[in-house]
Amino acid sequence: MRKYTLIVFITIIAIALLVISCIKIFQKPEEEKEIKKINSLIMLIEFEKIEGILWWEKELDNRGLNALVSIQENVLKEYPEVFKRLAEKGYEIAGSYAEAPFWDMLYEQQYQFMKETKDSVESIIGKPMRVFGSRYFAYDENTLKAADALGIEYVLARGTKDVEAIVYSPTEYKTKIISVSNITFEDMGSGSLCDYSLWARGATVEDFGKVVKESINKEPTNMILVSHAYLGGTRIAWWRVYENALKSDKVSWKGFNNWILNLVPLVMKNAEIPINKEVKYVAPKPAVPIEDLELIPDLDKLKTDETFCPACF
Repeated sequence: MRKYTLIVFITIIAIALLVISCIKIFQKPEEEKEIKKINSLIMLIEFEKIEGILWWEKELDNRGLNALVSIQENVLKEYPEVFKRLAEKGYEIAGSYAEAPFWDMLYEQQYQFMKETKDSVESIIGKPMRVFGSRYFAYDENTLKAADALGIEYVLARGTKDVEAIVYSPTEYKTKIISVSNITFEDMGSGSLCDYSLWARGATVEDFGKVVKESINKEPTNMILVSHAYLGGTRIAWWRVYENALKSDKVSWKGFNNWILNLVPLVMKNAEIPINKEVKYVAPKPAVPIEDLELIPDLDKLKTDETFCPACF
């Protein structure tokens, strides 16, 4: 009996050792394990000039990247060839109505403003306008109804979960809501993870760099890093913050299409989707005026008809 028990014990030990050996064979070494990177998107906003957009285009093209570009109509109409070129390269051109936020605006007004924006964008880029945002990324149920009626796939919204960017899919509508990355700075409340948002709330470029680094270190699943191109794309110190972020080994930068495909929308009833209406920095209170910030060298040499990356077409 003892001999039988010993044989069973030895057999169990042998099987256990065999299983452990198999696990070690098929398990990747620690250094070879895949690191889950942050699914990240660059979003550019512009309502004044073109130089910052051109700088971003050059830098992103050189890295084989593109961005979501939210553009105000006056700039779109002044430089149609630039935005047509960007669209042909795969940049997603979003329509922007920056005159007023859409919170509590009548449906008829929202529909009209959205339609005019859509028609203007599509007449220039020759493609459907898939993304729309009003001032402050404001939206309400009338926005969703109007976007649905116009076949617009996404509306932009202020962040609802810190640095985590979320795409909400309200069950009542086809249109989805892109809630951008959001951060709080001192007593100026919350705002987008964005150069202008921090600058307008009195942050220095050192503050901005720290916030971006801390946001990446939080390792959200999805993130949107925003730049008002006339700031981050023209002022050298602020650009360096983005340059460092683009180099981060914790982040996987993607174009809009791939970014959307690499996340799972949250399907919820519209009434259950959180809305952020906080805007505490209507009047900018910068620590350093923008005109006192050093420009990127040779920025004035960029041309609107220059093709930085012919292979991107």
